[in-house]
This record gives sequence, C-alpha cells and structure tokens, in this order.
Amino acid sequence: MTSNRLLGVIGSGTMGAGIAQCGAVAGYKVLTFDVKPELITQAYAKIAERLDAAVGKGKMSKLERDQAVARLHVGKSYDELASAEVVIEAAPEDLALKKKIFAEIDRVCSPKVLRGTNTSSLSIAKIAEGLKHADRLLGIHFFNPAPVMKLIELVQGPSTSDQTMVEGRAVAAFLDKTPVKVKDSPGFIGNRVNRPFYLQALHLLEKGEADIRAIDTAVRTIGGFKMGPFELLDLIGLDVNLSVTQSVYEGFNKPDRFKPNSIQEKLVASGRLGRKSGRGFYDYANDNPTPGFETPLRDVTSWKPGKALTDFAAALGKPADREAWLFARIIVAVINEAGITADTIALPRDVDVTMELGFNYPQGPLGLADYIGLPIIQALMADFHAETAQSEFYKPNALLNRLVAEGEWGEQTAKGFLYHAL
Repeated sequence: MTSNRLLGVIGSGTMGAGIAQCGAVAGYKVLTFDVKPELITQAYAKIAERLDAAVGKGKMSKLERDQAVARLHVGKSYDELASAEVVIEAAPEDLALKKKIFAEIDRVCSPKVLRGTNTSSLSIAKIAEGLKHADRLLGIHFFNPAPVMKLIELVQGPSTSDQTMVEGRAVAAFLDKTPVKVKDSPGFIGNRVNRPFYLQALHLLEKGEADIRAIDTAVRTIGGFKMGPFELLDLIGLDVNLSVTQSVYEGFNKPDRFKPNSIQEKLVASGRLGRKSGRGFYDYANDNPTPGFETPLRDVTSWKPGKALTDFAAALGKPADREAWLFARIIVAVINEAGITADTIALPRDVDVTMELGFNYPQGPLGLADYIGLPIIQALMADFHAETAQSEFYKPNALLNRLVAEGEWGEQTAKGFLYHAL
C-alpha cells in the first residue's frame, strides 16, 4: 500500500517509536525528529525487529513488513512537516519543552496541519498558550505499548476546535485505534478514574483491613481482574504510578481523595520500586513472588455484612464475605470517580471503553454498576461513606443520585449510566 499521507513524530523514545510504528504499518509516510538523530536510527532498528517478530508469528506478511519499514524516515528540519497531515509530539513530560516544540510547529505548519500532543499528564490549555493556531492542537494520548494498545484519548482543550476533534478521530481510525473524547482535565479519563483502584487498596492495607495478598486475591476472584492492585503497582513501577498520582492530586488542587499514600511514598524513597528493582509490595527474589510488605491486621472476627453488601454480592453470584467487601471497597470508589468523570468531562460510554481497553478492566465500572443496580451501589456507597468517616472516595456523585431519583437504575430499567434497551 502506498500513501502520500505524512505523519510527523517528535521524539523517538518508547512512545514516539511506538507511534511511528503505528503510522508506518497503517500506511503513513513517517518523519521522526529527535535532538539526537542516532536515537531515531536505533528506534527504527527496534521497530524492524518487532515487525520481524510479527512476520514470524504470521500476523503480517514479509511484503507488508518491508513496506512499513520503507515508510520510516529520519527528519532533519521541521520545515519538512509543512505538508504533513498530522504532527504528534511525544517528547518528555516537560511543559516548557512541549511549548517550544509547538511554537516551532506553529511557525512552519499551516492551519491545515493537525497538531497532537501525546502528553499523559500536562494541561492541553497550558501547552497551547501563545500559539497562533491553538485551535488545531489537541491531546492524542496513546497507551503503552502504542502498537498493541487499541485506545487513544482525544483531549479537547479550551481552544481546540470541534473540527480538530473530528480530524483527530479520523486519524485514530486510520491508525486502527479506538478513540474516546475527553475535555482537558488532570489525568484525562483513565489515569483519573483508576486512581481509587490503587489508593483505596493502599488505604485498606494501611488500616489493617487485610494484607496485600488478600486484597489482590479479592480483586481477582470477585472482580475477575487479571491482576490485583499491588501486583499491578509492582509491574508498573511504584515510582511511575506515584508520579501520576501526584500529578492528578496537584492538578485538582490537592483533594483528599487523590492524596498520595504514605506507604507508597516510603517504599519509593527506599528504592523499592516493584519488579524492576526486585522488590516492591512483593519480593521477586525467586520465581514465586512472596509478600514483602505487611501492616498489623485489625481483628475482624465480629464483622458481619450489611444489607447493601449482601445485595452487591448476590448480584455478582458471590458470598457476602470479607473478600466481597474488600473488592466492593475498591470498585465502588472507582465507580464513584467514573460517575463524576461521566458527569463532567466525558461520555459514560467513553469512560467504560477507556477502562476496558486502556486498563484491562473485565467490564467498565459504569456498566458494572448498571449490572449490579444503581440503588445497591448508592446504598453501599452510603455505608462506606459512614464507615470511613465521610471519605471523599464514597460521597455519592451527583449523576448517580440523579439517576436513582429518576428511576433509572441500570439494566433492570434499561437505562442507568448507560443505555441497555434493544
């Protein structure tokens, strides 16, 4: 397949190289730019290796591989991007650097050229400040690894035009990605909605409600997740995850529900970063990881499930035991944040698609809430709000309260957060 469509990529690190690969495989001619051109050559060599592996697995033909590699070019001057369809910046998360890059793109590119930033944490509004063509800048947030992950968050800043968002969706489709639309906001959809998954698990550990293995097991057994929160923290890297939490916390002006947990902060400070350092919440000294962190457990022998938890567990076909309670404490906090997000910056469907495709949820949190029944979720949230001394995690969001009051309870009424009518 030949194409005159040109994609510019700024940055040849992990994300930049991944985006370049996506573009070349889709049919774009790709120009990649970096302060060190030799890094681009190295990145292209690794792309060729990945495509060789895809050929070996029968996922693409040798001809398709050769055509994709032939579309990869080293950029020498931003002037070469004057005829680009789209330019995607994937430089380090440094606001001053990104502003400098887009000021130069603004200079050499006409308004016809779509400008996208792959930032995962910086404000689109701040990146766009001072640009002559700020209306042509949007967030095009790929998930890592970009060639594998199907999701792209398209982020609309306050100056981003609707036409720019339409063109961003067309680019995502050409790259064979699933786009979701979100207004410019800290953490966008995914990194915001997933904060309680980690933070509430850490809170349960801190309060001695259960140990790390019990919490991970509950999330896998009751929730159907492939990994529990502590297993996932260790895989991602405690330092990487903490950085995202700090960014969201500061971006929202430091609300309690996003406050970084002291346990994670101490582990990072001590160099216990997870799998990459050999120890995090688990110890990876051998092939069978063992818990490497413990807190004193409180006595729960007198614990009994309330009605809301019993109804929650019954809806999932599970016993109303401590395992169900642990999972409920985590997922209800996620559902609450998802509800706030769906009421303010994104469509409910896009929230669920983001969590399913970007964070490997077995079912989106809003769809799960609709399946269980919104009155049950609301009642359980009220119980947890009281149990946790009115924690922000469990203050029922306005959208949930409206839906319950209006009799839109989820699948049983054909409408809740989502529509379920045929």
